[in-house]
Amino acid sequence: MKFIDNGPSIPDELLLARDQGRVVFFCGAGASLAKAGLPDFFGLTEKVIKSLGVTSESPVHKVLEQAWQVQEETGVSGLISADRLFGLLEREFYRTDIENAVAEALKSDNPDLTAHRIMIDLATTPTNLVRLVTTNFDRLFNDSDPTLKSWQPPTLPDLSRPKDLNGIVYLHGRVSEGYLGRRRIVLNND
Repeated sequence: MKFIDNGPSIPDELLLARDQGRVVFFCGAGASLAKAGLPDFFGLTEKVIKSLGVTSESPVHKVLEQAWQVQEETGVSGLISADRLFGLLEREFYRTDIENAVAEALKSDNPDLTAHRIMIDLATTPTNLVRLVTTNFDRLFNDSDPTLKSWQPPTLPDLSRPKDLNGIVYLHGRVSEGYLGRRRIVLNND
């Protein structure tokens, strides 16, 4: 089924499962990129690198230049993973400085929360449970509905008890309220 012209075709089985409350929505950077204007993970990495004042001699800067070159030559982005760049940053900078730079890069004055509200609405089951998992570090889902429970590592809902999954799960952590200070966030796979 298509809801708008040139929109994606959504299988009837998925729509039925959503209406029955059997779907968990996973949201990445696209939710915050679409209307709120926040960067994707690679754009966030670039902002953090700039904020930290990474020198052109740094391995991080050299790998970033290679990533741009590969993307330009192949037309394919993401062949060099942004999380690897964060791993390299941790060799040169304190983790708290990196996390503070991430929080600063995600700060947005008066962002458009339309996409976040739509996702929360879609993720709400007929019994009013919200089943939304995000890899974003920003707080825009919280800003969209401050009454929703939020989960983040190391405290996550117990999936063996389905009603526990009610709210927003920040799979990789979340920046602190007011985008000040830090909360432990997962920036790389190392």
